[in-house]
Amino acid sequence: MNGLAAKIIALIVGLLALVTGALYVRALRAELADASHQLDDVKQGIANRDDSIRALQKDAMAKAKQQAQLDRAQGAIAGKLAAVQQENRRLIDENPALRAWADAPLPADVVRMQSSPALTGANDYSASMPASVGVYPASDGSAH
Repeated sequence: MNGLAAKIIALIVGLLALVTGALYVRALRAELADASHQLDDVKQGIANRDDSIRALQKDAMAKAKQQAQLDRAQGAIAGKLAAVQQENRRLIDENPALRAWADAPLPADVVRMQSSPALTGANDYSASMPASVGVYPASDGSAH
């Protein structure tokens, strides 16, 4: 019986080793599947990042073209302004009556208007009005 018991024990140990090996291989395959899934996620993340970078580069090139166009337009406007200012200066220097008019101080009303801040909305307008002059509230339509 000693030999038979040894064979049964060896068979049980072999079966345990086989089951343990199968479970180990199963765990390795699960880890491999998880790692493969993570790799796919990372690849997708990299593709998304690359798409974002390309979109940002495209936007930056468009903005650079717009900036160059704006710079050209500003240069053209500055050139025209300089030419107009030079022509005005030439005309003022040539004509004594025009020179006297240009050198005269501005009327007080014009000075007052230029010194007041720009009104950019209803709140600014109502704040600049004297307290005795009321501002009517905005409505959907006329009462008449």
